[in-house]
Parts: sequence; structure tokens; C-alpha cells
Amino acid sequence: MTTKLKIGIVGGSIAGCSAAILLLRAGHEVVVYERSTGALVGRGGGIGTPSSVLNALIEQDIIDADFPNFTTTTMPFTGRRSSSDRFGHTPWALPLDLRAFHWSALWNNLRKRVPDEVYRQGQRVTRAEMKDDTTVLIQIEDGSEAFFDLVLFADGYHSLGRQQLFPDVELSFRGYMLWRGLLPEQEMEDSAPLGARVPRLSHANLPGHTVMYFIPSDTGSIEAGERIFNWAAYMPIAEAQLSEFMIDREGKHRIGTIPPGKMRLEEENHLKQLAVANLPTYFGEIVSKTQDTYVQLIYTTDLPAYYRQRICLIGDAGMVIQPFTGSGVFKGYNNVKDLLDSLAANETIEAALRQWGASQLQTAKRLLVLGAQMEKAFIWDALDFAVADAETTASWWKASVTFPEDFSYEKA
Repeated sequence: MTTKLKIGIVGGSIAGCSAAILLLRAGHEVVVYERSTGALVGRGGGIGTPSSVLNALIEQDIIDADFPNFTTTTMPFTGRRSSSDRFGHTPWALPLDLRAFHWSALWNNLRKRVPDEVYRQGQRVTRAEMKDDTTVLIQIEDGSEAFFDLVLFADGYHSLGRQQLFPDVELSFRGYMLWRGLLPEQEMEDSAPLGARVPRLSHANLPGHTVMYFIPSDTGSIEAGERIFNWAAYMPIAEAQLSEFMIDREGKHRIGTIPPGKMRLEEENHLKQLAVANLPTYFGEIVSKTQDTYVQLIYTTDLPAYYRQRICLIGDAGMVIQPFTGSGVFKGYNNVKDLLDSLAANETIEAALRQWGASQLQTAKRLLVLGAQMEKAFIWDALDFAVADAETTASWWKASVTFPEDFSYEKA
């Protein structure tokens, strides 16, 4: 199909900016609606993606060739043997092909490639519906309207688009939280034990696990002494506790996340005590020294489709997958790359969307299976690495986790 389309994108974060870049380069007319009034910086900590995904972004000039990232090579499985165990026992390590970086650095790289005239800051979309068989109407909070040939919702896991297309589909709370923090490397006397590794740390007496890795500094440095410890602890929490736990320092009830500096100190200190009691002392010290930690509740969704008529879902607006799969960047990029391929291969938008929707649903279902496998292995049936041997740990990993053919951070 050679027709150039007018496409509206709802959400100007990672998936939304990626979509805008690719669609503009393909010659389509694009408008991005971002509800936030300021830059989307300081929102996320470290994230990781397979080298193949990051290399593809660089090769297509979606991010800079010198984009600051940290190469990781192994994932040691480590557990605490005693209260004085400083670095823990590591029975086995998985060969790794993962690149780690700062969420804000990725967003900044993407955002500078989206022209300001198409990025509508501070415009909240309140509704999207088909005006007729070929036109999508969207309404902005200020009452204005716009019309498009196609609309992509890239508005995250609380997606308005998902709610409108599939009102019966609800987020499924998984029974645990992701508690996160960032600590400058210079605040630790000894940072050598981490290096290019991404340890997954079993908890001694608590379901869940903690993962830790370096990301570049805020200025992009990956030099020793200037990096940042990025850690993420998956901690169980009962749904009945959420209403009280999600009240922040100002007494405001938060939905889904408590941002940095907003968690009540008594809750933050309690979580730090759990970390110190369950991790080898070196890693517990990193967690206990970290200020302004933050929380994300973990949800998933399973969808019947990725579009209806000419309204589509991309990134976390589509299927929501557990973050320890490391699939976030992969989803946002491939949703749009595959859409462009389908548009090029088909005579009509309807045929293109049928092909695209089927492939996106298949990929997302596979990632959802991967998330369920990792959830079982890392949260509810976690192996105690403190007492396991190499053969047991390697066999456990092989039996527990199978990556989809087109997505893996396990080194071949």
C-alpha cells in the first residue's frame, strides 16, 4: 500500500516516540498527544534489553550510535548462607546478552528525533471512536477534536485505549510489587563484585528475588566510580494491604506506583529491613543506603486482539507483561516496525491490520507465557541459591524458562 496516512499517537513515552519516528520516516503524517506538561525525565530507573534490540535501534538511527549503555555478560544466581555472608553463594551463572541503560536517556534520545510541531505536550486525549468506516475521531480534554486514518494508543499499562476497546479486560494484580532504587557507585567503597554481572539474588526467608546491575551515570558515563547501581526487588504484598500501603507521604492515595521520594518513610524502612535480612550483606548495604526508593505494583493483561477497526494498541497499552522479562523496549519497537511491514505488504488498511494484529497477538501471548514462567520460578517457587549446586541450578533454569524464538537475553 503506497497511500500516506494521517496517524494519531496517544502517548509520547518510549513506545509513542518510537512509533512517531518510524512512521514519519515512512512518509506518514503524524501527531503525538502527550498528557504530561513537562519532559518525561526522572520517571524510570534502569532498564535492559537484548543486544539485538539495541543494535537495531542504533542501526536505524532511532537512537544515537554512542547511546550510553552498559554491557552485561553473566547473570549469577546468588543466595545468602548466613547473616555474615557478604557476597553470597553463587552455584551457577547464566551467559547473558543484555544491555543496560537509563530509561530517561532512552526517552531523551527518542524525543529529540520527534519534531516539536508534531509532539503536542499537555494534551490529554479523553475519547477515541470511529466517526465512519475510515475515520477515527479523537477528543482532547479542552473539547477540541481531530480526525485520523489510524490511531495508535501508546499510553501505558493504564491505557485509555485498552479500556475503550476492551472494557471487560481488567488488569490482573500478581500479588507482588517491584521496589526499586538507584545508588551512585561512589557511595560504595567496594563496587568490584558487580562489574558486568546482573546477579539474581534469592531471598533467604521471603518469596521473590532481587536483581541488580550497573547503568550509566546521569551524564552517560560508564567509567568505574561514576556508574549507578540499579536494583529491583520483587516483594510479595497481599491485595488487601494495597489500600493502606499505596498512601504516600502527603496522604495521597497512589494508583499503581509510588514515585521516588513519595513513599512513607516507615514503609521504606520496613522494606529495607527485609532486604538486609534476606540478602547477602554487600547487596543489602546497597539497598539500605539508597534514598528515595519507589514502587510499582505488578499487573498483567491478556487481550483478545490488538486493534478494533482503525484503533490500535502498542507497547504496554497492549498486553502488560511482567517487567523481569525485559521485553518492554522490544514490544514498543516491534509493534510499529511490524505495522509498517504489514502496511507495505497489503493493498488496504483493513488487510494490513488483520495481518499485523494476528502477529502481535501471537508474540504477546508468547511473552505472557514467558512472564508466567519467570513469575513461578522467581517469585512463588524460587530456588534457594544459597544451598543449590551448579547442576541443580542449571537444570532448574532450563526446566523453568523457555524464551520465544524471536526474543531472548540468554546468550546463544
